Amino acid sequence: MQRFFDVALRLWQDTGFLNFQNEIIHAAYESLGQAYAASENEVAIVTRLVNSVNGKSYDKVQISANKIHGSRSYVEFNFRDKPTTKELGDMAAISLVTAGKTRLLQRVCIIQNKKVKDRKWGLDPEQLFLLKNFPPFTGNRGIFRGMHDLVFPNRSGCLGAFGLISEPGEMMFMSAPVVAEFLRDRASLPACDIGLSTSVQQSGWQSFHPSGCLPFPPFDPDELYFILREALHRIGPFPWRGFGFDLPFLGNVNYGRDIYDFVRAWTQMNIGEFTCWNGAIINAEVDAFANHLIHSAGLGRGIDFPTDSRYVERKFEGDMAVLLLRVNVEYKG
Repeated sequence: MQRFFDVALRLWQDTGFLNFQNEIIHAAYESLGQAYAASENEVAIVTRLVNSVNGKSYDKVQISANKIHGSRSYVEFNFRDKPTTKELGDMAAISLVTAGKTRLLQRVCIIQNKKVKDRKWGLDPEQLFLLKNFPPFTGNRGIFRGMHDLVFPNRSGCLGAFGLISEPGEMMFMSAPVVAEFLRDRASLPACDIGLSTSVQQSGWQSFHPSGCLPFPPFDPDELYFILREALHRIGPFPWRGFGFDLPFLGNVNYGRDIYDFVRAWTQMNIGEFTCWNGAIINAEVDAFANHLIHSAGLGRGIDFPTDSRYVERKFEGDMAVLLLRVNVEYKG
């Protein structure tokens, strides 16, 4: 992992990496604007977004993206005391660090995208319950069909999230717990009600600087590197929340006001649930699912993924976009 810390520190100080992020942001805005001009629905919007970022790269960083086509995947679970069936999500944002073919780190976020209508987003409370709590579930249709009593640990609080899309071409990113805090048992979330509420700040769910700056105190790069290397090496992945500062890489961003926030958080590996850390699988259930998504989308070639018996003979049956960010610390461009 020390090689990744070296790369991360260099990228954080590199104007070229910032320009790379800005290129992705511009492409995303362009695709969303075109989708809104054509009055497209969420499926078409996400497809445009996938096509706009696929193939972009800088130094040791590469983005690959693809859309898995098919029927949507539905799961059965108990919504409080009532059995229900809901869709899991329509997009997965995955971050991956490798040393050549060997995985060092991986995290994933399952996102459900919603398009605004009359300046508010209609949100299904049962799907929100699923993406916030990940109760035990059984496959009803799609990838999990025939699988029972699946449990997805959500230690980060950011395994499930929402992309709130609005005109003329914008997207907010919110983890499911933050959405639940804003929604408060209502059927829809008005745009005017979204802000940095006191409860969100006090909970530590909000990461205020997804771009990666450290305002309090003003660490210099060498001191920051020491914090990253020593703390993360000793304790492994940790949801850095509620400490009055944010890390530029491997933090835990749960809220992004716009595309700028989301892209910078994702490309700096600040969103999602850790499934692999320092080469060891630490969340086997979610790791196996994320790897199956990568394979099903035709991504991740040349990487040694573990073979999991739960999915080895299972063809992906679903409709989901997969965004894969890879940092290969051994790549020499």
